Amino acid sequence: MPFAPRCRVSAPVFLVVLALAGCGGIASGVGDAVDAMVDGVGCALRNCTESSTLNVDEISPRFSAAQTAGDNRVVVDGFLGKSANLLTTVLIAPNERLSVSLDGGAEVAMSNPDGKRLDHVATLVATSAQPLVQLVFTRGGVRHVSQVTLPAAFSVLQPTGSPVLTRGGAYLPVRLSLAGVGDAGATGTGVCTRIDGSSFTVKNEGMGARAEGSVAGGYRLEPAQVDDSLNIVSRNANNSDPKTAAVNRCDLTVTWTKTARGSIAATMNAHGSLTGERKASHPLVYDARS
Repeated sequence: MPFAPRCRVSAPVFLVVLALAGCGGIASGVGDAVDAMVDGVGCALRNCTESSTLNVDEISPRFSAAQTAGDNRVVVDGFLGKSANLLTTVLIAPNERLSVSLDGGAEVAMSNPDGKRLDHVATLVATSAQPLVQLVFTRGGVRHVSQVTLPAAFSVLQPTGSPVLTRGGAYLPVRLSLAGVGDAGATGTGVCTRIDGSSFTVKNEGMGARAEGSVAGGYRLEPAQVDDSLNIVSRNANNSDPKTAAVNRCDLTVTWTKTARGSIAATMNAHGSLTGERKASHPLVYDARS
């Protein structure tokens, strides 16, 4: 007679939901318990604290407001922290509210992209050249307002097209439409392959850009620095295995960001931050084979 397949579950607690699914599904009652368990794991990693246990002056907003060249949207996202502790996430109570506005316009309630209370995000449409972003935390009818003005928009003047940076070649000159020197940084996002054919993703990783001190808005991307950065990401993505195969090729988007620091509501913790970011980007192929 046929027997139902047996399932042996040896996964860590944070993978139990996957193991149960592989054993034939999750009953509704068990599903509720699993949801609670997953929430608990998330909070174990984020060291969650209920806002109701804290005074307002112990709560630190940690948010950024970003706008990309050619896009009229401003994305505000982040979380609430506790004092100077960067490893604690504060969960707002049902009677509290986080909202944002642009240039004194209508306020928009922030949402939780993960369906929990860990992170908060809102997207607004900007009409001014340098939007003023206000972040409002409301408790007991009292509004605590932090704000930042975004830097002016800029663009990438050089390189154009789809530049290729090779491991053994010259550095890549970059020119941004900025009057200052050394006031922007570069990160890379994309997909890379290793020489053994495996692949990994890159997300907002520093590219080690160097400023050209004599050129306004001038920078350079050096092959050795880019290669080091990408191989570190590769090893980290492979359980930090020192024998990880070297990077072969990457198809990246390099994003340049200029940042302005805003002011935190005087009634909230001074260790919070609200930054305004302007971004511009260009493609980049990194080829380690030549």
